[in-house]
Amino acid sequence: MLPQRVSHTFLNMEAHISLAGIRQQVVTEIETFAVPVPRPDQLGELLPAEWFSQQLDEMRAALIEPYLMEIDGDGRFPEGIPKPVPRQVVIVAEDNDVLLAYDPDPEGNFALIFKSASGFGVSPIRGDAVDCFMSR
Repeated sequence: MLPQRVSHTFLNMEAHISLAGIRQQVVTEIETFAVPVPRPDQLGELLPAEWFSQQLDEMRAALIEPYLMEIDGDGRFPEGIPKPVPRQVVIVAEDNDVLLAYDPDPEGNFALIFKSASGFGVSPIRGDAVDCFMSR
């Protein structure tokens, strides 16, 4: 069974969130992304600039018209609740079985959602849109 997909100009959550505003935030993150510079405490070698360029191109290609999706929680269950609590997220990119979602929880960050035979689940990978997408 596929999750509910609803497209609205504004989401009725704790605060009104503009779908167009979320998309613009993602586009801005892509266009202003800077390739990381090596740090003294870094382990391993820095990925080549070409890898980052390819990832940004793939992210641009994966962007979609944002829509609201209800998923079965994110693994952070309130005390005393033995099962996932349904929650709503905004899907902003689709890359095969991996979705990039804005999660309007108190942190208001992005997360990866993985599609599997048992449904959709939110990954613990959270942060800004570009870093989440690149970690897929």
